[in-house]
Amino acid sequence: MRFDDILKAVGEFGPYQRWIFILICLPIIFIGISDVNNALLLYSPKHRCTTHIVYNTTRSYTEDSTQPSGNLTEGFTLNTDNDACFRQVINSSDQKSLKQPCRTWTYDQSVFIETFVTEHNLVCDDANIKTYIQILMYSGALIGSLTQGYFADRLGRQRMMCCSLAIVFASGLASAWSPNYFVFALLRFIQILASRGVYISSFILAIEIVGPSKRQWSGFLFNYSYSAGIGILAGIGYGLRHWKYIQIACTGPMVLFVVYWWIIPESPRWLISQGKKDQARKTVVKMAQSNKCLNCVPPVADFYEKTEKHDRKKHSILHYFKQRSLLFQSLVIFFNSFLVFHCFFGFTLNTGNLAGNFYLNILLSGLADFPGFTIPLLTVSRLGRKKLYILGMVVGGLSLLGSGTVFVIVTGDLKIASIILAMIGKTGMAVGFCVIYIWSAELFPTVVRSSGMGIITSMGNLGYMTVPAVTRLAALVPGRVGRAIPLFVLGSLCLIAALTTLILPETQKVYLPETLGHAKALKRGNQINKEKLHDKRITLT
Repeated sequence: MRFDDILKAVGEFGPYQRWIFILICLPIIFIGISDVNNALLLYSPKHRCTTHIVYNTTRSYTEDSTQPSGNLTEGFTLNTDNDACFRQVINSSDQKSLKQPCRTWTYDQSVFIETFVTEHNLVCDDANIKTYIQILMYSGALIGSLTQGYFADRLGRQRMMCCSLAIVFASGLASAWSPNYFVFALLRFIQILASRGVYISSFILAIEIVGPSKRQWSGFLFNYSYSAGIGILAGIGYGLRHWKYIQIACTGPMVLFVVYWWIIPESPRWLISQGKKDQARKTVVKMAQSNKCLNCVPPVADFYEKTEKHDRKKHSILHYFKQRSLLFQSLVIFFNSFLVFHCFFGFTLNTGNLAGNFYLNILLSGLADFPGFTIPLLTVSRLGRKKLYILGMVVGGLSLLGSGTVFVIVTGDLKIASIILAMIGKTGMAVGFCVIYIWSAELFPTVVRSSGMGIITSMGNLGYMTVPAVTRLAALVPGRVGRAIPLFVLGSLCLIAALTTLILPETQKVYLPETLGHAKALKRGNQINKEKLHDKRITLT
């Protein structure tokens, strides 16, 4: 008896499964926070050269001093027209104005009292260090996506999730006391890497304890907790306004998840695959008890998970790529995974460049995901994957382009239109973010699906890793145009993503391709021969 049949008998999503699902989603709130809190920790406020050093005091960014600074070269007097990286000094002998690079800075404290950037003066000539730190940190997401799934298969979902949670907590908390940016980048790299173990293991466990008819719902609902974390992050930042306290508040509560080692069960499906049928049956009994269907639990001898071979030794991902049409289709999928991740996370990290209140924009960025996750949940069965994805990315792209244009040409209270358009764009990108995973999994045939999805995840995290380079563009061009450049870039990429997927086939209500032949038939727009699939077929809603 296959495990899906067992779940149908005892209950596909009963009270016990719902309780475990909720517990699994709670750590994802903190994974969402840790992924995007660089927007707060590495926030670069307005700054100017310090005109007069007063030790052990905090100077206002808007306060100017006409008193001479003690670190001027002899024979020069200070010109009060200071900028962000250079100050003008006047030679007392010939009255010529010269520029000297700043040695100290005064920072605007209206948004944060102190960030990691202001504590270590990562501005002007050292401004690129901030970008390098983020690229190093997010490379942990790429490495984690390549390795954590393997360990989850070897060690178990529950064990991998708990061990990764411990590493995320320890490295994240320690980073709050980083003495320099080398240590900070290393600890945050470890935290982001381990967070992939939490996310991947939790997601797999969440869908494996749910019956087949409810699995699509659990996959969509899982994303809500991640975006809820982004909204909570706005409140944490607003209340604390100091990078160390923010980082402590973002990771400290994770110590409570230590109890998961004893209360979260291992995936019964994984236990069966490892031959641990007695342990799997104990969890199934708890599911049945909560559904008042204890007599529905089959004996241990009937527990097994059918594995289809499909000549896997004869077909690898390389065989798949040898088919020219399928190779081109795969490149389009990989390219879109890169763009979707890049745009989705890039928007959140670029929140500091939007008009309006910084904390309100962070909150709205998280809340904008909720309709973006709900729309596919309610409409994917009617619109299909292709139409819904293209619609989401087109709306997202046009909205971001419109937001950037309004930001540049409009002043005063009308700038609220830029924020509204930006949030509509984030909702559209959230739709694409949800749909791309399901659509991609249905395009790859069973014989290479795991390999294909592994590459997709890696390409997505590569897009995630390159986000800081785009947000850095805002600093290269002065004024409002520079702050709008990331919006123009992200909006254009969304439209490119939608355009390239026009060649991909629709997979709604089509049997999952099992072989390379089925994948080629699907690519040509033909229905897969149902008679050839026999009992292996899986219908999609």
